[in-house]
This record gives sequence, C-alpha cells and structure tokens, in this order.
Amino acid sequence: MREEILFLAYKPLLFKYLKMLYIPEIDFEDFKQEGEIALLEVLRRYDSQKGNLSGYVKKALYYRLLRIREKLKGKDLYLEGNNVSYEAFEEEIMIKFIDFSKLSKREKQIIILIFYSRHSEREVAKYLGISRSSVKIYKKRALNKLKN
Repeated sequence: MREEILFLAYKPLLFKYLKMLYIPEIDFEDFKQEGEIALLEVLRRYDSQKGNLSGYVKKALYYRLLRIREKLKGKDLYLEGNNVSYEAFEEEIMIKFIDFSKLSKREKQIIILIFYSRHSEREVAKYLGISRSSVKIYKKRALNKLKN
C-alpha cells in the first residue's frame, strides 16, 4: 500500500524525466514502461538510513532512465541493420574504451552527461546544482586529462 502511494506521488517526476530524456530514436511506450519499472525498483531499494527519500529518488531515477534510454537506443541500433549510423556506432565503441579512471567522479559525471547523453552545459549545471561556469571548468579539466 505504501509503495503504491509513493509510486503515485513520484509519477509526475517520472514523466518530467521521461519528457526531458526522450529522444526520437527510441519508442516512447517502451521508455515509459521501463521507467515505471525503474521507479518501483528505486522505491524498493531505498534505505531510510541513507538519507532523504526525495533526493535519493530524484538522482537514482534520473540515472536509471539514462541507462534505460541508452539500452533502448542500442537495441534499435542493432535492429535497424544497414541503416545504422556509423558515427553512432563509433561513438558507442569509443565510450567503452575511454579510461575514466583519470577523472574525478564529478568530471566523469559531466563528461557522460554532456557527450554521451547529449545534455547542454546549462542542463547539466541545473541538474547538478552548480553554476554553468563550473560545468565548463570541470569539462575543460576532464578533456585535458583525457588528452594526456
């Protein structure tokens, strides 16, 4: 019963994130269904010893939806056969081979959100609760580390 109430309470947040993260390459219905399952799993995994429910749900759900989106995008990539964009495939491969161990947690997070998830610096700044100039500094520092 409590889980159902929490699910209904956080459903508007789910739809906000679905709208924000949706890309035309994926089927919205699949994305929505996967998102609803993810919300239930996030609510079930919450441990009150670890802090605020609201903050946990916001971050956990957002990152789960990012992973779901990439999974669904990848599924379509292989189903399309000859219509696969070489650049999209190349980018997917490059992400797997980038050595993120050189980067701090924040730098890695920003690089993934900007280059892999295709969010603007402004969106990343708003989501992380930092200034846009801080995002630029982290991004520049991370790119320099990755070049060397």
